[in-house]
Amino acid sequence: MTNMDDDSTILEVSPVGDIILVVGPPEEEQLRLRVSSAVLRSASKVFDAMFSPPWVESSRTLSLESPKDVELPEDDPEAMTAICFAIHHRPDMVPFVDMNGTKILQAAYTIDKYDLGTAMQLVTDKWLRQQLPAKSVEELLYMAAAAVVLKNYEAFSKLTWLVMITHEGSYLRFQNDDQLRELFPSGMFFLLSERTFLIRAHLSKALHEAGPSNACKCTDTLKDKIQSVTDKYGVTCNTDISILKALRGVVEVANAESVLEDSPCPYGSRHSCYGIRYSLSDWTESKTSLCLRCLLEDSSMKKTCKHKKRSHGGGIRELELLYLY
Repeated sequence: MTNMDDDSTILEVSPVGDIILVVGPPEEEQLRLRVSSAVLRSASKVFDAMFSPPWVESSRTLSLESPKDVELPEDDPEAMTAICFAIHHRPDMVPFVDMNGTKILQAAYTIDKYDLGTAMQLVTDKWLRQQLPAKSVEELLYMAAAAVVLKNYEAFSKLTWLVMITHEGSYLRFQNDDQLRELFPSGMFFLLSERTFLIRAHLSKALHEAGPSNACKCTDTLKDKIQSVTDKYGVTCNTDISILKALRGVVEVANAESVLEDSPCPYGSRHSCYGIRYSLSDWTESKTSLCLRCLLEDSSMKKTCKHKKRSHGGGIRELELLYLY
């Protein structure tokens, strides 16, 4: 922090800055950021235009000795601070842990406004994937909204899939959120509800088909596990239990199948199972997540998605990845 002649406190982003960004509405406490016009111009076409003629008559207008004030009354001070530190290569000052969904969305608005998407891509990618296990459904939805603003298609698919598998109950309460309603394509929450039900249906079908392929007393433990998971999670009908919790029950069944197949049978039978791990290809992220490109083209997503989605290796790999969430 430094003090200038007018006794205003300035946050020094760049010690060789020739611009003072005065951020925030004048009726509130504004933030003053000392930044380099050269860095801003190289990162943003918008800033490049702002700091070029006729806004400045010559390079002599901007100087280290007398940095020029630039008023940005409509911008969010916290978002602009994070952005300025990022594009000035000060990663130690860029917030990551404290960036919740609302703050990420606000930063996304500012990044889009000043055409900073490319310059901020590494930072926004990290914002949109950091600490996902700790995020609430509301946080994930705000992060998905930020992905819409930033046109980050992969993050949007990942975040909407996490919404579907972690949400409990109805999506109706989110439809009254003005920011989400404005940013998300129409029919978004209907599609989330529809896909969530389909995932539950696929899981129920997989549980129904799971189990031993031969009759043997050794299979009673596996049968009991399947019945226990089905009763506990009520995969299809009980929307008060998240799909993620139900999937962890499916993992228990998959592990029980593996134990049975690896165990010698005292009755001389060969233990084999239908393999619940191999019957879950229809619930995986690559098959059920929402495609932002398709939504922007047709909000009903009635056509088959032709855009490439990253696969994590099918049901087996994604069952293992569940422990990361």
